[in-house]
Amino acid sequence: MAVSVLLIRGLVEQLEQVGITREKFLESAEFDVRRLEQSDGRASSQEYQALQELALDLSGDAALGLHMGEFASATTYSLAAHLVGHAITLRDGIETLIKFHGLLMDRRMWQLLEAGATATLVYQVPESSARCKRFNAEMTMTGFLRMVRHFVRDARPESVTFEHPAPAYASEYRRIFEGAERFDHPFTGLVFDRELLGASQLHSDADFHGALKEQAEKRLSRMTHRLSFTERVRDYLLERATPDRRDMDAAARALGISSRSLRRRLAEEGSSYSAIVEEALAIMAKRLLSDEESSIEAIAYTMGFSDPSAFYRAFKRWTGTTPKEYRSCRHSSDAV
Repeated sequence: MAVSVLLIRGLVEQLEQVGITREKFLESAEFDVRRLEQSDGRASSQEYQALQELALDLSGDAALGLHMGEFASATTYSLAAHLVGHAITLRDGIETLIKFHGLLMDRRMWQLLEAGATATLVYQVPESSARCKRFNAEMTMTGFLRMVRHFVRDARPESVTFEHPAPAYASEYRRIFEGAERFDHPFTGLVFDRELLGASQLHSDADFHGALKEQAEKRLSRMTHRLSFTERVRDYLLERATPDRRDMDAAARALGISSRSLRRRLAEEGSSYSAIVEEALAIMAKRLLSDEESSIEAIAYTMGFSDPSAFYRAFKRWTGTTPKEYRSCRHSSDAV
């Protein structure tokens, strides 16, 4: 997955608030500052995670995710923030954010669920270290709360739920979420009165919002066309169910080209469909192994292997380590 440099700009802005210059931060990360000037620029999820880890270290602020979500300005997230900020109703704002998620990240991580009298904004926290997962959950939930209160000033959520346990700085959660925070929950999300979805803001402008959506469509189109075929195939494979991932014809159809053309384009990029499949399988296996509740044997069958030993051999080929070793190392690194 790739993320917009706008998210990295947000990290830079937050660090500057506590006296850490962008030069010190980005030089320490060996990240070229010129990349921040590209409004449509992207960074890999691995780069973004490394920057998050460094930001947490340099700032010494364990609650950096909460504070970044709390104080980020509309200019931080540019077009995406304005799309929500100028929506007619809260529902429009949420649906617009979901539709144009690509302005901030390649994969959609948000979902609106409605049941009975409640609505829930669910956030699928991307896989990373425990510290970065907590950072992302805090930043997003604080941002969700600000979005709801943009339309309903004094809105109080029924609950703000987090999958991680309560951290040592839980008092910051109480300050921001006013006691609505819940930890060790099955999902990360914001639960609120469903009627709030119809709330409109005083300064809404349907024509202006329509113009913003048109601009967002154009920008997304440009960004999509700049993606390499290797990246587009990888994203396609990671979004598909297991049985379809090895079908090059299906991937080519999804990308709107012939299998022959896809094979040629990938070769021009120094890649191949089979190599991308291996990479996608490795990523999926790592995701599944992050769930400590699932046995390695169950994961092997989920991945489509006829027996666990075949999965062991494949995983060793993909990563250079066994599933058990990978899970053990990940568990040790996440113990923060």
